Order: sequence, then C-alpha cells, then structure tokens
Amino acid sequence: MSTYYTGQRAQHYNTRWHTYTARTLEETKAIIDVAALRFVPERQGRCPRVLDVACGTGILLKQLLAQVPGAEAYGVDASEDMLAQARIALKDQPQVHLERVKVGTGEAAGLPFSQETFDLITCTNALHDMPEPVATLSGLRRLLAPGGQLVVEDFARRERPFPWAAFAWLLLQIEGSPVHAYTLAEAQSLCQQAGLSLARGKAFRVDWFWRGWVVRTELPPKPGPHAPEVAQAPPG
Repeated sequence: MSTYYTGQRAQHYNTRWHTYTARTLEETKAIIDVAALRFVPERQGRCPRVLDVACGTGILLKQLLAQVPGAEAYGVDASEDMLAQARIALKDQPQVHLERVKVGTGEAAGLPFSQETFDLITCTNALHDMPEPVATLSGLRRLLAPGGQLVVEDFARRERPFPWAAFAWLLLQIEGSPVHAYTLAEAQSLCQQAGLSLARGKAFRVDWFWRGWVVRTELPPKPGPHAPEVAQAPPG
C-alpha cells in the first residue's frame, strides 16, 4: 500500500482532493440505480446491502446512506489511517461496518464476505492500483446478489497530445508502484471479461486536467417462483 494514504496525508486527504472527489462521486451516484436499491426490502424482504471497496475516508458511504436510509453498509480499505477518518465521518451510523482489508483476487476478491451478499458494490478511484483487474472484478461479481449492481469509477488515461508518459512517471513517484489507467472502452472491456453485463457507461471531465469514466454493471435477478415460462417454437 502506498504511504500516500497514511499519516497526515490521510488526515488531510478530503481537503486536498475535495474538488476531485466531489466531481467523481457526483458521477458515480448519478449512474447508480437508487430505485432498485430502495425496492430491495419489498423484493427480498430485507434491507439493502452496500459495499464500498477501497472506501477511503467514507465519503461515498455517507452519501449513499443519505440516499438509501436503512441500508446495511460495509466499507473496506487497506489503509488504517484512511479508515480512521471514515470512522469519524460515519460515527453516527450504527449500520456501517468498516474493516481493514486489501482487495485482491479469488472467489470473493480476497474479501471476508459470502457470495451473493450485496445489492450494490462500488469501487471508485482504485482500479488503477489493482494489478489483476479482471480477476478482482470477477471476485466482486460473485459477491453481488441476484439483481445487484457493481459500479466502478476511476480517472481516465489521456491520449496525445497530453504527455501521459510523464504524468504516469509522476504518479509512480506518488503511489510507489505502477499505475494502470484505462479509457472508458478499456474499462468496459475489463468488466465484460470478468463476466459482468454492462448497463451504462460514461466518460466525463473532472476539470482542465483530469478526465474520468464510470461504468455500471448488473446481474440479472433470479426468476420468481411464478415466472412465466419461455415459449418454445414448434419443431420445424
């Protein structure tokens, strides 16, 4: 994990990245099917379950709980210092569970949750740090409940004449490891390789310097006990 997310940098992260975070999370929230989350109690007989992967200081979780009151929310992050900020921000939300764990690969992306648990999984501004994105996204897919949605957002790789190679070198000095930024088309392809069905995708401008993208994928709901049978064509 990069030292950029520890110590005083973690304490001042929200201030330093306020404009960027506000813009990217605005696009993230806009693409989420909030109505589907609010319908979960009627459809499933339980409260909606939300997971924010690489939740950082907990800003997105706090905003999601304002949109879907009563949701059971989980956040995971590799930085204990970032989680400390999240615990402060979410101290009045007893239904929030925060845990220090690094997302990885495998059946559940290395996370301590059962398959088919969550109605919404978000992962913002983090895919660029994941060395095996398809395997990670595939693991997150298995954590989705039927009818669930996975929303991924990140900054976009810039094309020429933007000096991306120099920028990538600067990010390497900050992050301490290579950064893998993607275009919207590449991000959508990664999701499809992970077995996810695309619902919506959008490229957007953060400011004069940063560009971003956001993708929403979905799992189909399980058919109900009285779902109509699909008519078969008679043999020709």
